[in-house]
Amino acid sequence: MFSAPLVFLFSAVCAHAATFQPSGIPFKGPVVTPAGLSASVVFSNLTTPRGIAFDELGNLLVVERGLGISVLTEVQGGWEREIVVNNTDFTHGIVVDGRRIFASTATTIIEHFWDPETRTVTDAFPAVTGLPGDGELTTHTFLLDRDKDNIVRGYLVGSGPLTNIDLTARDPASGRSQIRRLKLPEVQIAVFPPPPIGWPGDDLVAFGIRNPAGFAFRDGGLYVVENAASIDAVPGFEGDFANDNPADELEFVDLSAKAKSYGFPDCSTVWNPFGRPGLSKGDQFNLNLDGTRDDAFCKQVANNEPPVLNFQAHSVPLDIKFYDRSQKNGRVGLPARFDGDAFVSFHGSFNRVPPTGYGVVRVPFPLNGDSYEFIVQGPESCGLPRSRKVHPSRRIGL
Repeated sequence: MFSAPLVFLFSAVCAHAATFQPSGIPFKGPVVTPAGLSASVVFSNLTTPRGIAFDELGNLLVVERGLGISVLTEVQGGWEREIVVNNTDFTHGIVVDGRRIFASTATTIIEHFWDPETRTVTDAFPAVTGLPGDGELTTHTFLLDRDKDNIVRGYLVGSGPLTNIDLTARDPASGRSQIRRLKLPEVQIAVFPPPPIGWPGDDLVAFGIRNPAGFAFRDGGLYVVENAASIDAVPGFEGDFANDNPADELEFVDLSAKAKSYGFPDCSTVWNPFGRPGLSKGDQFNLNLDGTRDDAFCKQVANNEPPVLNFQAHSVPLDIKFYDRSQKNGRVGLPARFDGDAFVSFHGSFNRVPPTGYGVVRVPFPLNGDSYEFIVQGPESCGLPRSRKVHPSRRIGL
């Protein structure tokens, strides 16, 4: 029997900054792991941690929404925490590349110079500006875009919708619910700091992806976890159907192909058909927003590229990482059979009864239907209400 630890950051909306936490702090609620695996708290009472990344020395960088960036360093008897960037505008994304940290606000990706030895930030400047920050969902996931020689050539950046169900997202020119490649200039400008790249640029990668929450490279393309719309207020889909539909999704974007539509706002995926004639789990269905965009329209790949995997409705996936056992940096790894699999973090629902719960799931690769399993699971979303009767501005509000 193996015993592979899995680190877990426990989120709290309001917190006081702490500098040291001993090992062995219990979870604040019951947490379940499969036989042979264990989960432990690294640091609790963080301020809405949204993204994590390790630097080259194994320091753990955390973007804390509404606070900034903190660094967690393992020391004897526990972990030390220090806030290294104070920026209450940070929302979600973080990338560490050698001695650079990138983090996103609702409108900007900011680059920071990072010294992993001293754990200090020495300079910062905007790398991407003009991101749409006026919608209900203003988090921006991003990755550095590299060529075949592993040289950074720009950024892959996602944007969310203006509203929960955003008709403007049908238009690729809207800049909504899509992913774009923002290229660095081929000739570097000899000024510092360099001028930022402006959104939306001219290279559309994918559109009709409602809220692309997490990116990961693999198979020559980009895997994207997507948060589906809340359909409580859509005529014909209230009640039990809205409580268990539509599915959240894992999309595959071929970066070498022409940009495709992934269906939003018109097309969604069935998670539980509730006996509706002609619908089965995994089917594409329309939200009755336009009489010309019916189920037949949504089933045409030319109009709607289907997901490669579906998640339980209202799971709200936030990030995706592929496990590379060769890059475990001396730490005890997960089982060898997990090598190459994906791990997806779930925020959990606020508008489903019962809540779907928060946690981390393993997605085996190669994909086999909608197969995934919880590696860490909590019974409900921490600090979020059970009722489905929520203000429209809070629907799937990330």
